[in-house]
Amino acid sequence: MSDTESPGIEEVEEDAARIAELVKHFEESKDWETQEKVFELLERIDHMHRICVWRIYQVTTELGGTGLMDRIRQDPVIKTLFVLYDLISPDSPHGPVQREPEL
Repeated sequence: MSDTESPGIEEVEEDAARIAELVKHFEESKDWETQEKVFELLERIDHMHRICVWRIYQVTTELGGTGLMDRIRQDPVIKTLFVLYDLISPDSPHGPVQREPEL
């Protein structure tokens, strides 16, 4: 990928598949101490990202209005991120979730 080319949904899906493989590897590991630390790391990264992504969503909604948010939600990469962080419903084309994500 070049510096001017933005990543597509295929790249996001490839990363998601690899993450799932790595999680499975550590779930099956007999090295309990490492397993515990890896999962704590993942939880902390998720928590930090969830807070930041939620705030970006709030600010964009406040400043950008409905038109901008509709356009952002139509992007498959952004939609994937927003679904992962419970900001929009996966079965809606791009409608918001009715509750705040768990932080």
